[in-house]
Amino acid sequence: MTIYVCSKSSTFFNHVDNALSEGGVCQLSTMTLLPASEPGDVCIVHLSSFSDKEIHTFVRSDSFAPAVVALADDVPSLVNLLTASEGGAKAYFNSYMAPQHYAQVIRLLEAGGSWFPPALLREVFALAKAGDAQLRDSAVELEKLTVRERELAEFVAEGRSNKEIALACNISERTVKSHLTSIYEKLGVKDRKGLMALLSYRPASA
Repeated sequence: MTIYVCSKSSTFFNHVDNALSEGGVCQLSTMTLLPASEPGDVCIVHLSSFSDKEIHTFVRSDSFAPAVVALADDVPSLVNLLTASEGGAKAYFNSYMAPQHYAQVIRLLEAGGSWFPPALLREVFALAKAGDAQLRDSAVELEKLTVRERELAEFVAEGRSNKEIALACNISERTVKSHLTSIYEKLGVKDRKGLMALLSYRPASA
């Protein structure tokens, strides 16, 4: 197994090299195709060495296939964790974590596993739970509307103006305003923005 370290930082490379002294570690200064990458190889990409544009392009490509990709970040964040996951990375961690942790993560990747920071994963789960609760609440609220009101609410969610809604429903703008006033009262929102925020959590079938 070869471990490729894609980084422009000699400090980071030396940290990884010292942590993984038992295996062959090779430094790459650009995110290009790996030389003779094989299944079982691991490529550690140092995010802090590259621009957001380079990283965005990288995570949507298979430049390092068939090597397993792990992303190292000087300041781990929820945004970068999600980027790593969406891009198919098998691990995301602090660039300068303890040497023994590097060895543990590499062994885990060799065994076909993955690793992400527990604290950030808990944050993801908390956000997902909150989103599910809001989705359920919005679904219950929408049940209060008539069929016509729900139709108008959907048009508002699409960003249509009162004039556009009136034309689509073959009613007057005054009638649209009247319906919207009723919708705001039933759903407990103050205005159009509040309605759009509530509907952003609605189920796809609503």
